[in-house]
Amino acid sequence: MNRIFMRLSLICALASMLSLTCALPNVSAQAFVTTDNVVVPIDFIATACDGQTITISGESRVIVHTTTSDSGQTTFKTHIQFHLAGEAPDGTRYVANETVDSIETSGTGSATTLTSIGQLNLVSQGSSDNLRARTTIHTTVNANGQVTSTSFDFTIDCNG
Repeated sequence: MNRIFMRLSLICALASMLSLTCALPNVSAQAFVTTDNVVVPIDFIATACDGQTITISGESRVIVHTTTSDSGQTTFKTHIQFHLAGEAPDGTRYVANETVDSIETSGTGSATTLTSIGQLNLVSQGSSDNLRARTTIHTTVNANGQVTSTSFDFTIDCNG
């Protein structure tokens, strides 16, 4: 289960980094909107409900939508969707669908907020239980660069 936790945390960090990377070239006083859309091959290891380790591979589609107002307020909306598959050592096939959505807002001399929600659905194509993991992260950083609030919620459940 820790591998899934680490995976979702890394996805959230990736979404945040993509947003920050997109912010660098967009320093301007004019309003604008951009959308970037990239397909990225990906693989990772997950632990199924029955404890088996599964290597999962496929691709992810990353969409970053950036909006900057005349006042310099920037909003990054990142959506990452994964379509993946893998097989356990006992031959059970799994389909993994995962989404991560994050919103980051920032402006010159103002607070920055990041909210990221990730969900992994590891669906057994046999009699093994399905796994669902969900992560929600919220962080607020004030204009002085100090973290003023943060929350992290992680839930996991198995069902047939």
